[in-house]
Amino acid sequence: MLKDLLSPDRVATINKAYATQFGELTHQSAAAYIKEVGDRRLMVALEVAGAFAAPDIFANPVVLSIVDQLLGGDFILGSYVAVTSMAGAKAQRLHTDQQGLFDDLALDSAVPAYSVTLVIPLIDLNPTTGSTQFFPGSHRNRENGNPTGGDEIAPDTDPGDAILFDSRITHGGMANRSKAQRPILYCTYHRAWYRDVSNFREMPPMNVDRAALDGMAEEHRKLMAWAAAEAQ
Repeated sequence: MLKDLLSPDRVATINKAYATQFGELTHQSAAAYIKEVGDRRLMVALEVAGAFAAPDIFANPVVLSIVDQLLGGDFILGSYVAVTSMAGAKAQRLHTDQQGLFDDLALDSAVPAYSVTLVIPLIDLNPTTGSTQFFPGSHRNRENGNPTGGDEIAPDTDPGDAILFDSRITHGGMANRSKAQRPILYCTYHRAWYRDVSNFREMPPMNVDRAALDGMAEEHRKLMAWAAAEAQ
């Protein structure tokens, strides 16, 4: 948990920008940059432009200092998306974001982190809006592919709080019992050699605006220059 990573006012500004761009999303929405990831739950590849080109979101210095310790200095922003759970959305099935490198439980549980995900909720997460259920340690303890050991947690968050987790940890979004959408931003960082082909075969991991990329500081541009190159 990263308490108060951003100010509540900053989150409100991001949420307003998201609502302006994606407020009309429905579970029938269909586009090359949108993927259904559960009941009334849509994943959107964000465009790195405008409000979403702000480095305090995808290159927050507090977050990057932790990611550097976990992944080493040579890492990239592997995907930059938002997941919106519509009002009344059912709980998501438990899953891992990454399938493992070797298709071997022993090996996949033993290797160090190669992908970590930053979760930035744009609204409060609580029993009504729904949080995300995590199984801490499940990336190290598995039997037949199922998590073992440890109790699950579903942290409530206030605006500005964030969560950082190993992408191999078993988790699932909980039901949205509110009458409003639940938008959450996800920044996933990879070791530079890794690409997520599990989730992004049919949609881009982000949409990089060339003008925004060219205007970034070099330290931020290098995080996503690979995506711009591969999109050409």
